[in-house]
Amino acid sequence: MGKPYGVTGLCCLGLLWLAFPAMALMSGSAINTAPVVQLVFEHRTWHEYRQEWRVSHSDCSAVVVGRTPMTLLTAAHCLRDVSLDEQAGLPMLSISHAASSVLQTARLKQAIFPEFDKVRGNLIDDLAVLVFDKDLPDQVAIAPVLLDEPASVLLICGYGYGAADALPVSLRCANKAVHQATEGFAAFLPSVYASLDPVFYARYQVQFESKASVVSALDTLVAVNRLTEQGDYDPALPMPTLGDSGGPWLEVLTEGSYGVVGITSFVESFYGSSPQLPFFRKSSAPMADFVYAAYGIRLDSMRARKLFNAARIKGADIRVYRRNWQ
Repeated sequence: MGKPYGVTGLCCLGLLWLAFPAMALMSGSAINTAPVVQLVFEHRTWHEYRQEWRVSHSDCSAVVVGRTPMTLLTAAHCLRDVSLDEQAGLPMLSISHAASSVLQTARLKQAIFPEFDKVRGNLIDDLAVLVFDKDLPDQVAIAPVLLDEPASVLLICGYGYGAADALPVSLRCANKAVHQATEGFAAFLPSVYASLDPVFYARYQVQFESKASVVSALDTLVAVNRLTEQGDYDPALPMPTLGDSGGPWLEVLTEGSYGVVGITSFVESFYGSSPQLPFFRKSSAPMADFVYAAYGIRLDSMRARKLFNAARIKGADIRVYRRNWQ
C-alpha cells in the first residue's frame, strides 16, 4: 500500500471500508532480482494562510510487465491526489529503487487508471498502467501477466516495511499460501479466538464482511492470511503493509523468471487489541502491523484485460503468458 488511505478506509476514510491500503513486505526476505520498483509520488497542497505550496510524498510498489516501452503495473489508489506536471498533465512520480539503475532514469509518458471514486466504489478497479519513455534491454527482467489460475503458493513482493524492519527500505518478498477472497472470516482469524473475546471477534468479522459492499466480484481477488500451519495468528509472519500497494504476486515460470498473477491492493488490519487474545502480547509493534488479511487484484479478469487493452492503444507494452506456452 501507499500511505494510508482507506479500511479504516484503503486507510483513512473513516469506517467506510475498514481496510488499509497495503507499505514494503514486513518481515519478508530481501530479494534484489525481482522485476519490482518503488514509486514515489508528489503531492502539493496550497496553504492559504501562509500563501505557499506544501509538498509531501507517498510511496508504492510496482511491477515491470513490458520492455518496449517500459511499462509498469501498480495500484490505482497510489495515484490519489497526486500532483500533475503543468506541461504534460501527467502524475508527478519518480522511481526511487529498482533492481536495475536503467529503470530509475525513465520518465513517465502515459498513465492509464480509473478515478479514485470509481476505485472506492469497487476495489477490483484498483489497477493502474504506467508507460515510460525508455525501452529496456533484454537482460532487464520483466514479469508477464500470467493468464492462468494462480498457483497455491505465490511470491509476494514490495517495498513496504513494518516496525521491526530495518531501514533503509529494500525490496522484500515472501512465499505465501494463497486463498480465495470468498473464504469466510475463520480462514483469516479462526473461530477458536471467538471464545476468548466474543465482542472483539464479532467486531472484526463485521469489518471483514463489509468489503462485500465495495467488491462486486470477490472471485477477482486473491488473498493471504497470517496463520501458522496450526491455525494460530502469528504477527511475526510476513504480510503486505504500507508501501506494498502495487507490488506483485508472482509465480515462478522458470528458474529466475516470474509471471505476475496479481498486485497488492489493500489489507485488513486490527485497529484495537484485546488482552484476551495471546498474539497481541507477542509483539509491541503498532496496530498497523497487525494485518490479518491482504488482497491482490487478479490480472486475468475481464476488467483487468479491458484496462490493458485501453493502455495498449496508448502505447503500453503488457506482455502475457500461459503455462501451456512452454
